[in-house]
Amino acid sequence: MEQSQIDTLRQLLDNRGLHLRFPDPLEGEFQQDYTQRYHSHMIISGLLGVLAILGCGVIDPFWMPEQSSELWQLRIMTAVPVLIVLMISKTRLAMAHMQPIVAFCACLFVACVVGLSLKSIVPFNYFYAGSITMVMLVVFVLTRLQFVWGCIAAVIMLAIVNIGYVHIGNADLKMIVAVNFISVSSAIFSLLGTFLVERSLRQNYLQSRLLSFENSDLGEANLRLQYMTAIDGLTQIANRRSLDTTLGTEWQRAMRKQEPLGVVMIDVDHFKLYNDTYGHQAGDECLREVAGTLKDFTRRPGDLAARYGGEEFVLILTNNTPQQARIVAERVRDKILALGIPNQRSSHGNVTASLGVASMIPTAQATGPEVLLLAADQALYRAKRTGRNRVAVDGEPDDTQSVA
Repeated sequence: MEQSQIDTLRQLLDNRGLHLRFPDPLEGEFQQDYTQRYHSHMIISGLLGVLAILGCGVIDPFWMPEQSSELWQLRIMTAVPVLIVLMISKTRLAMAHMQPIVAFCACLFVACVVGLSLKSIVPFNYFYAGSITMVMLVVFVLTRLQFVWGCIAAVIMLAIVNIGYVHIGNADLKMIVAVNFISVSSAIFSLLGTFLVERSLRQNYLQSRLLSFENSDLGEANLRLQYMTAIDGLTQIANRRSLDTTLGTEWQRAMRKQEPLGVVMIDVDHFKLYNDTYGHQAGDECLREVAGTLKDFTRRPGDLAARYGGEEFVLILTNNTPQQARIVAERVRDKILALGIPNQRSSHGNVTASLGVASMIPTAQATGPEVLLLAADQALYRAKRTGRNRVAVDGEPDDTQSVA
């Protein structure tokens, strides 16, 4: 992520104002996360509302037998639409419009409570009038309804209350004043809580985003560190540490499978003289070209090209017999010569390399992979001693070694 975007997140996090909206497209991402995170709150709130509306109807036949039928009609007319909404709440359309859907269901519950209050007899009408407060608290707190939609819902709820009690129910003035006082007070305190909760949730979202990016940056830094500790900085192939680790792993695997493990040790001929003649920058470029050549011969899982130190390199060749490893070494020697790197201090006119090959099936009696490296090193010494630009194989006499 760009630093400017991180700075924007930090600036928004430091904001202590009253603005509850992020710049696009951050606001869209927040709304999507919000919907996914608090969808269950809407479901739980809706089910609780339906249970409350239907559960309270159990007393209707006992206390208000004459009004029972009408009251149950109101309850069913409220519960059915809410249950339908809950059943389709996981659809893409419903998820995209969760906030207005919650606001609609909240207003439907308030309309039902007002209707129950108007149809009920004393003292149950006061009970239902007072329960408007409970509906508001549940809607504004438990459903995680956002502040803007909470304000819209509160205005519609207050309009429903006044239309119900003033124009439909013809309630007396005291009743109207009392209900409005309770409803307005409940709305104000509930909306204040809604504002504080949403503001806190938005800050938490920003903090989680920042933490995610910081963790991502830390992960990338760790990967870079791992890369730096495993890769030779000059040649961009594996370094000695990585070579030792891989060789140990492949030694154990070859021992389990009873397969041969091959090692080719490569040394650039007359490299010190090359450096003295052409300079260290040319010497570094020469090593990079040789390393790039070696990469082409590591095609099996477990194969590795590594810089052993100075102008020496090592190839690990999994499941390679001495004969197979020798063929690979010959190809490596030819390809290094074919690079055509000028070297006037060489009898060939170009940079060449000497290679030592060793291969064995690891056994428990062997001291470890060091024995394989030592054998390849000794073969390399023989190759250099007998003329350079050649391949020597451990266990074969010098007169059978290949030479250009």
